[in-house]
Amino acid sequence: MKKKTVALIFGGYSSEYPVSLKSAHNVLKHMNYDKYDVICIPITKEGKWFRYNGDIDKIFNDTWQENKEDSVPVILLPDRHAGGFLEVREEGNVFTPVDVLFPMIHGATGEDGCLQGLFELTGIPYVGCGLLASGICMDKDVAHRLARTVGINTTKSVIGYAAESVETIMKRAEGMKYPLFIKPSCAGSSYGVSEVKDESEFAPAVELAAKYGNKIKIEEKVVGVEVGASVLGTGRDLIVGEVDEIVLEYGFLNTHLQATPEKGSVNSSLRMPMELPEDYRERMKQKGITIEELREQIKQTAIEMYRVSECKGCARVDMFVTEDLEIYLNEVNTMPGFTTYSRYPLMMQGGGMEIEELLEYMIEDASTVLR
Repeated sequence: MKKKTVALIFGGYSSEYPVSLKSAHNVLKHMNYDKYDVICIPITKEGKWFRYNGDIDKIFNDTWQENKEDSVPVILLPDRHAGGFLEVREEGNVFTPVDVLFPMIHGATGEDGCLQGLFELTGIPYVGCGLLASGICMDKDVAHRLARTVGINTTKSVIGYAAESVETIMKRAEGMKYPLFIKPSCAGSSYGVSEVKDESEFAPAVELAAKYGNKIKIEEKVVGVEVGASVLGTGRDLIVGEVDEIVLEYGFLNTHLQATPEKGSVNSSLRMPMELPEDYRERMKQKGITIEELREQIKQTAIEMYRVSECKGCARVDMFVTEDLEIYLNEVNTMPGFTTYSRYPLMMQGGGMEIEELLEYMIEDASTVLR
């Protein structure tokens, strides 16, 4: 059987560039090379595209650009009849056909619909959500507005913009209960996020969020336990991994911002399957709800958000369970991390699907979906 050629695209000029490299490295370590020929397409922080032929460990360390001979500039052709890349070589341009595009880019330009729009022009099947879902879910404000139309709970929030004065934004947030979370509405991996305990911390948090995007979301903190569900597939055929639970020692989940997340987070850990603290279990007992039933409610909420957002391929839906056992949406990640410590592949593994099988499923799903 002829192998499929898969182009793994990673890097990019968003703040999540380092996470993307680690995700790509882990994907490359677990790819089925008996079935797929994989070509590496890193994008630099400046937005230059290359085909990389060197040691994959240099991707993890972000040293892949050191040896210029390992990289060749490439152009993804938008011509729907081409179906591949043009490698710009000194001896002349070389065309490389591709069967599947596999974007492993998180955040702006990679997860917000920009890249997906380019893929749509090429006509090449690609892994993950399409243009519409990517745009919706990348903007937390838009995603929350959509969630409310189908009865999914979201916390109270207002929007500000980088061009506005802090005073204007603060006035809009009058009456909201502290603590607040102030974050860029269109970023991920906790970049630019601050927990604000009082008015004295408001202005610095707005200024930080504005560094990562023009649109700023100010929302009341949900008092509860953060949980997540990983969704895989297209249409009716959806698979949901095991529900996990974030156990926080202090602060908020910011694993990707820490120096060595591969060695474990300094302020949080994951519990899978979700168990919840003892006081939650007592309230569940009083209400006649089992932990299995609550996990199923979380999975169904994730599926509903996945479908209403027009997601395809894969997504991780992050939620909160409050002290009253209500489920609130946090955000939807349309290309979740695939690092060794990332929640999405771990949740799928908890549901019985190892990463090798997961990657194969995603690639084959992309190959059969007409977008």
